[in-house]
Amino acid sequence: MTEPLEVGDAAPASVSGTWVELGGLAEQLLGVVQAVEGVSAVYPAQPLWQSIAGAALSALTGETPSLISLTDDAGVLAVKMRIAVATSRPAPVVAREVAEAVRRHLLPRPAAVEVSVVKVGT
Repeated sequence: MTEPLEVGDAAPASVSGTWVELGGLAEQLLGVVQAVEGVSAVYPAQPLWQSIAGAALSALTGETPSLISLTDDAGVLAVKMRIAVATSRPAPVVAREVAEAVRRHLLPRPAAVEVSVVKVGT
């Protein structure tokens, strides 16, 4: 279910698409996701086993993969994340609230948000 969101008190995020700016936005969005009640962890957006290049780069540099994946495609920001949800709230509700919080943070920029729940409970 997709509902239009109205601009609230939060300042809209501006993104022009450079790696540095997207990295800063990914950090902002990580805070937004972690603030949603019921989110107990955020995992790398793409598991290392799915990306041989990502696994090799992480092994060589020691850097951890991005927890929030951002792709700017023709003016629409694609946002992907994988979360764990505490058992105190239903996982589908938490996932919808995460997606809504991310879209609200990005207003007025259009965004396609994909939230995967990869773990429920502790």
